Amino acid sequence: MNWQLIAFAFLTGATLYSAFRVATDRNITHAALYLAITFLGVAGYFLLLGAEFLAAVQVLVYEGAVMTVMVFAIMLSEMREVRGEKVSVGKLLRSRYWGPLPLLIGLGFFGAVMMVLRDPNLSNRQPASANASLTELAGALLTTYIIPFEVVSVLLLAAMVGAIIIAKRGGEES
Repeated sequence: MNWQLIAFAFLTGATLYSAFRVATDRNITHAALYLAITFLGVAGYFLLLGAEFLAAVQVLVYEGAVMTVMVFAIMLSEMREVRGEKVSVGKLLRSRYWGPLPLLIGLGFFGAVMMVLRDPNLSNRQPASANASLTELAGALLTTYIIPFEVVSVLLLAAMVGAIIIAKRGGEES
């Protein structure tokens, strides 16, 4: 048996199990850890496909940045939300403010994506930048798109500081 097939089977089992646990675990801290394992599994798929750059980006962006934001969100949550109280499935599928509207919008979006994927001409299309090299991509990111990149990083930093200040004020009042 091929080592790549064994690695693929292991990655598939770990990724599917951890993705399932993200959706079903009542403890938000455990769900975040399972999400980190899912992100690592996706990076492993990229490595098996020979896309080392995408695997590195997956680890840096999702494992690093997104999981950091998730940890901050958990730290700023109330304890009853972190513990994971038992909630019925009907409550999970309904928004507190919007009712079933987000679920319906999500199902509609899923249906639209499935309709696009059923298009027979989809397999004949070529990606827009299939021949872009890593050097060209890095050059564009560090020259043409450096200002938007820095603006987004400052915006995320300001949002994080603002969330910490709001959470701190809320804790002092009670």
